[in-house]
Amino acid sequence: MPPKIELHCHLDGILDPEMARDIRAEDPGFPVDPELLAGAYPVDSFQRFSDWWRFPAALQGDLDRFRPVLKRHLKRLAAEDVIYAELMIGGSEIPVDTSEAIDKLSEVRAWLKPQTAGRIQVEFLACFGRNKPPESLEAKVARNIALYEAGLIAGVALAGPEEGYRVQPHHRTFARYHDAGVPIEIHAGEWCGPESIWDVLRYGFPKRIGHGVSLFADPALVDAVREKGIHIEMCPTSNLKTGSIGRIEEHPIRKAIELGLRFSVNTDDPGPFGNSMESEYALLQNVFGFTEDDLGRVFAHSAAARFRSGLPGTP
Repeated sequence: MPPKIELHCHLDGILDPEMARDIRAEDPGFPVDPELLAGAYPVDSFQRFSDWWRFPAALQGDLDRFRPVLKRHLKRLAAEDVIYAELMIGGSEIPVDTSEAIDKLSEVRAWLKPQTAGRIQVEFLACFGRNKPPESLEAKVARNIALYEAGLIAGVALAGPEEGYRVQPHHRTFARYHDAGVPIEIHAGEWCGPESIWDVLRYGFPKRIGHGVSLFADPALVDAVREKGIHIEMCPTSNLKTGSIGRIEEHPIRKAIELGLRFSVNTDDPGPFGNSMESEYALLQNVFGFTEDDLGRVFAHSAAARFRSGLPGTP
């Protein structure tokens, strides 16, 4: 298998029934019932996707609850030759108090070290929702900058519903991150048109944009993204399963390589979608006709877009 890099995956979107059964066998007190979780499948529409989230909600609020999930996820990544992975962790998993947050993330990263055995570099992004009040997001800036400066997170990410939740009200928050040198990722163009991505470019200081499906509807926007060297985190299976596209063949990832954009391929939420980095790479070859040279470009673009480098053997 060729080495792979994943830049767009949510920690609370990893759990699946097989993993839950394995965890329950080891820990009967694990709060997610594997058989009830199995009843949430198939996830093949936005509504089914929304319904699925009630299961990982039982783990939210404490990063330690995700350790058994993360442990098994890392084994799967290693089996697929993923050598670098960034994981988005939700706001409820990070303590509000800065010193408490530093202690918690330090403990988890110390626990991670033997789990990866030097095979995978794992980095965290602090992820927050577009639908939160601006003052709520700004209140966490100092804490997140401290976590970044301590090497405990590699950047920040903005996710959540696009419709009715522009980036503009959060401009001051992102300006503070930008001025502090904290890398920024923003999900956009998944459910709204090119105007959503323009909003991000004007007010969000992004190094990377998540999804970007609607980017290609506006040639001027394509030019702007290419000229600024902004990386697009593409998630084909995710976009199909939630209805952002109607057929997998409609996904614009082939256009991205033809237009010379910098992009990666990612799972987004492998728990509900049943995908993996290996299956996404198979799509690139079998559906979109990527050659070995094309796959090499995907790897190079992914490596260049990492928010924190350092793994031996990578560019």
